[in-house]
Amino acid sequence: MSQSKSVMLLIVLVCWSAVGRCEPKSRPPGQTPGPLVATMTEYDRINLETNLRWVVQRERDRAANQSGPSDGRASKERVGVFADAGVWHVGAMSIVEVLEAQRIPCRVLDRSLLTRDCLSGLEVLVLPGGWAPLQWAAAGDAGLTEIKTFVEGGGRCVAICAGAYLISKTTKYDGQEFPYPLGLFDGIAEGPVTGLAPFPKVGTTRLKVTEAGSKRGLAALNSDDVLYGGGPCFKNGTQVVILAQYPDNTAALIARPVGKGEVLLIGVHIERPASTTGVDSDPPPKLAPMLLKTLLFP
Repeated sequence: MSQSKSVMLLIVLVCWSAVGRCEPKSRPPGQTPGPLVATMTEYDRINLETNLRWVVQRERDRAANQSGPSDGRASKERVGVFADAGVWHVGAMSIVEVLEAQRIPCRVLDRSLLTRDCLSGLEVLVLPGGWAPLQWAAAGDAGLTEIKTFVEGGGRCVAICAGAYLISKTTKYDGQEFPYPLGLFDGIAEGPVTGLAPFPKVGTTRLKVTEAGSKRGLAALNSDDVLYGGGPCFKNGTQVVILAQYPDNTAALIARPVGKGEVLLIGVHIERPASTTGVDSDPPPKLAPMLLKTLLFP
């Protein structure tokens, strides 16, 4: 990474970290961004700083690898993973860990890397869980436009929990509806799911894989509990294929074509263990490698 790039990222980090402290509280995922930046909690700021330091280090390593001696076998990054404000660092890091252990190279993208140049060589973009309004604010209008262009041009976007709220046309939480700008899923992302843990609590659930989901290679989801924390179910929309359902039969995992590409939205966390007492250092669940690879590269 160039010195100017490092300085720019550190300036961004300082600007976001300077926001006044706000104690953690339950917040609906549909609120619009802007003033919300001023209500970042201490957790939000620590999470953001961790994400940006991670991006900076990976970009430095990437630049060093590209400038060093090459044997002609340099790995081409196939997956981009968004990591900025509002993105749960542990979840994003688990996704990268699982994929790179399977020799699927990833590039971690903050807002400054959410550009056409950076996305054009990728096959898949992952929008992890966290809190959708801050993800919206972090991506900004320009970043959201690039996400849409990427998908419409033939890319695949896998959106998990908050990421799924982010790319839906409408989010609904505790009965309140909020319009969202991307609309890659043209229906409603609604949470929390009846009978499951509302944000900020976490819990577990067991999904029911549909026939379409089984054909896509996801049948193993029937056999294990998954982590849930306020994620959405998916209602209405056009050209939607339901791949898995919650216990109440609402859609938990869907696929939808957009232009030449595809979006997949999932309301649960398959990248983290299904435990309400787990810690950040716990490894991803055993099924995560197969499930993520299947979702990203069907």
